Amino acid sequence: MLEEPATLKTLHKQAINLGLDLQGGMHVILEVDIPILAQNLSDDKTGELLQAIKAAEKVSTTERTDFFDELKVLVDVNNIKLVKYYSDLDGLTGKSNDDVFSTLREHAENAVSSALEIIRNRVDEFGVSEPTIQKSGRNRIIVELAGVKDTERARNLLQRTALLEFKLVKTGQDLQGVIEKIDALLVSSGEFALEDSADTQTADAVDAVIEASDSLLAEADTTESQDSIEDIFDELDGEEQDLDIFTTSSEILSTKPFSGYLRGFPTGLGIVSNEINKFSALLEREDVLSEVPKDGQILWGNKNQTAALEDGTTVEYRNIYYVKKEAVLTGGVVTDARASTGPIGSDVSGQPVVNLTMNSEGSKNWSRFTGANIERNVAIVLDNKVYMAPVIRDRIPGGRTQISGLDDIDEAKDIGNVLRAGKLPAPVNIIEERTIGPSLGQDSIDAGIKALFIGFVLVIIFMIFYYHGAGVLANLALFLNIFFVLAVLAMLNATLTLPGLAGLILTIGMAVDANVIIFERIREELDKGKTVKAAIDSGYERAFTTIFDANVTTLIAAFVLAWIGSGPIKGFAVTLSAGIICSLFSAVFITRSVFMLFGNKKPIQKLSI
Repeated sequence: MLEEPATLKTLHKQAINLGLDLQGGMHVILEVDIPILAQNLSDDKTGELLQAIKAAEKVSTTERTDFFDELKVLVDVNNIKLVKYYSDLDGLTGKSNDDVFSTLREHAENAVSSALEIIRNRVDEFGVSEPTIQKSGRNRIIVELAGVKDTERARNLLQRTALLEFKLVKTGQDLQGVIEKIDALLVSSGEFALEDSADTQTADAVDAVIEASDSLLAEADTTESQDSIEDIFDELDGEEQDLDIFTTSSEILSTKPFSGYLRGFPTGLGIVSNEINKFSALLEREDVLSEVPKDGQILWGNKNQTAALEDGTTVEYRNIYYVKKEAVLTGGVVTDARASTGPIGSDVSGQPVVNLTMNSEGSKNWSRFTGANIERNVAIVLDNKVYMAPVIRDRIPGGRTQISGLDDIDEAKDIGNVLRAGKLPAPVNIIEERTIGPSLGQDSIDAGIKALFIGFVLVIIFMIFYYHGAGVLANLALFLNIFFVLAVLAMLNATLTLPGLAGLILTIGMAVDANVIIFERIREELDKGKTVKAAIDSGYERAFTTIFDANVTTLIAAFVLAWIGSGPIKGFAVTLSAGIICSLFSAVFITRSVFMLFGNKKPIQKLSI
């Protein structure tokens, strides 16, 4: 029976869990990004309020002060009317700055509470036993995950905002216009002008890359507006001979400082991996962003891809996408997200995918959108990274779609997990992280078990030496008491931590304490000349009130600790509470039942006590 896998799995789930300090794991402090929340709630994305928010964030981070206090100072100094930027927020039209700040603080508190609940749901789905998740201060959350080995996966699970969006990919002509504007802007700045005509790259190689870049834009110019970006660059699939130039020369950048980094790859437009940082720096420049139309957005792919070259080598790159800024649908319409592998015969056969199911409103909008944009690309965006941008071949009814392009099934499960739990109201950042190795936890376990064993043996020896035969009976009750405590902890699915282990050791002393009181009362009754049976009955009756009062008062203190405390304190309180209840039962009822059992069979003439 026990050899059956299902039975063993069930028993394993019911075993006592070890805490972070005993089996190792992660201790993480998260901080909800309140400045980003304030920015997202406003109508101003580039103006005076955004500058004030960034300045207040910098000061509050450096000086460790309250963000809203710093923002209020800057708002008053610059005479900014907040209602202009938050008019649509909770009916603030016509309200004062103080009213707006009060509302913003309320939203911040709700965001932290919501983030706490969402993270708790994510961790529960992740399968960590008895995690510790609690609020700390105004906008921080402490998370302790015992037994976690894949720290990178856990880190992504905690930080991922889970903002799912479906966005239409812009046409090649739209992309060409943006590229030309950015190139012209950067050339006019003079930053990329050649200082030395001698370059390490040959003129032939330079001409080849420029010619390739020109041909891409020419192709984009002659393509109909409905063509996708991938369609424009499809012809480059057979032109991988140009991909062996991994570093864009200064001569190319002098005339094409933006488009010079762009390459055509089998999966679309992309940047060679060793130039991603340079290109990303350009994308973050305010003057470059100003050239991107307000209805457009340039996004990165979610991971690096690999392309094969003609000589058998490979090159890593990452795709970029030019999409409409406004999302057609968001994750709010998703009712379920489940990880699986792609069905046999499909384009994603055997690959990890996340199957999405939408509500009725989402289904209607998705069907309408896909029907109106056949042969266009739609980007599935999660946290501002494009996971896939498939071509819409036909109208998709039923509100079902899927996310592919994932590394493994674990990533698919994690994405499904965060989508089901819901998106965070604001980004959360890890400001402190500690990883406790299992070896340190094992040292703690060994030390705790050693202390438990030594204390146990010393108590046993003392009870036998001082109370003789009655001491043996007390030791039997002690064995049963520890067994009961561990059983209760397993039943409660509790987590045993170092403080909990200390509580278990304390329970050993408390368990025999009741027997000591009982045995002393019995000795007093025997000294009065009573029979053994009468002395036992009287001793238990006289001792019970004292034992009960002492244990109840300690139990009250333990309950208060369990109610108010958290983490290690709560673990100690739970173990202590279980120990008190079990010791009261074992010391009073079990030992007396044994006395009664032997006394009823044959009257006890002499008591070894």
